[in-house]
Amino acid sequence: MLFNSRGISAISVGEVASELQLARASVYHYVRDRADLVYQCYMRSCEQTADDLLEAATAPNGFERLTRFISLALTPDRTPVAVLSEINSLDSSIAEVVSQAHERNLRALRRFIDTGIDDGSIRPCDQEVVAQAVVGTISWSQLLSQWSSKTKDADLRARTAHALIDLLSNGLAREKPTEFSFKTSVDIFQPTLSDVFDRAKSSEIKVDRVLATASYLFNRNGVEATSLDEIALAMGVTKGVLYHYLDDKDDLIIRCYERAFALQEKFIEYAHDHGKNGLEAALLNAHLNIQAKAGRVSPLMPQPGFGSLPEADQIRFRRIAGRQNKTIAQFLQQGVQEGVGRECEAALVTHICAGAFGWIPKWLEPEDSRTAISIADEICNFLFNGIATSG
Repeated sequence: MLFNSRGISAISVGEVASELQLARASVYHYVRDRADLVYQCYMRSCEQTADDLLEAATAPNGFERLTRFISLALTPDRTPVAVLSEINSLDSSIAEVVSQAHERNLRALRRFIDTGIDDGSIRPCDQEVVAQAVVGTISWSQLLSQWSSKTKDADLRARTAHALIDLLSNGLAREKPTEFSFKTSVDIFQPTLSDVFDRAKSSEIKVDRVLATASYLFNRNGVEATSLDEIALAMGVTKGVLYHYLDDKDDLIIRCYERAFALQEKFIEYAHDHGKNGLEAALLNAHLNIQAKAGRVSPLMPQPGFGSLPEADQIRFRRIAGRQNKTIAQFLQQGVQEGVGRECEAALVTHICAGAFGWIPKWLEPEDSRTAISIADEICNFLFNGIATSG
């Protein structure tokens, strides 16, 4: 729970002991040090997922195995597990063990989808993209309570399981199957310099490059696990250059979140103006977000470490996120009223979409042959049509 809230690098053994109301020595009876604590938490998460996959494998077809796994993973009264969002920050030997366990689970999940395609219960799709979208949604459900003071974990997990299974079964559209494809590149939202003598615009572009690079690394490796030195190295500059634009790392994190919400505002406005109906507007917004996460636009995604921000900033960002999510939910509700969308718990579905695309930087390798637009098309078709053949 603490790792999910504040990130693994921000939590000490002493803080865990305090949360449990135990003496620190009592915690050391079970773990050697903080690194061992992180390792055990991550492996517990992998082992629980492996158990769920093993039990789900007894279902009669691929689709039922997939949905059974989701139900088990989101069991309402289950003790929270660590979200595997900062594997890359671990010591290499530990990271390798955790990564191998995580990959075994992903292979099992992909086999469910492969089996479903073979037995006819799942329509043809990109197994990797769909499997990772499911993992992202399940992971995001464990972080979502940080973004709402009203959300209870047990209730949220039950509702998320129901909404995600309904989405996989039926999609959001009344009429299907329909291929959803959108060719506009998210790069149109990148700042450009038309006048080389415009110093203010030039500075704005440089700052955006710093924030985009930092957000990409934060999204991939975790906020607390990414240093200013690593960001400077990725940009090919000295750390001193970063300090020309930033006060410190805390300032950087806050400005990355501000940039992410500003981009989301532009995506929502574009979707509103170009969507033919409410459902298409919601999917256009999702498509742009997916492209952004799959490329170098890289808005900072909500993740572990948010709980370490100053309380005033947490409140401010929650309010912005709440307002934006409400607008996207209204797109979905408008689609229902227009007769093109299915009834759903719209506010929660917007969060499921965020989980599906927010996880992309964790698995998509730079050398992957998929384009950002093709990944966005795949996920949006899953959202539009579902993946069940009988939906």
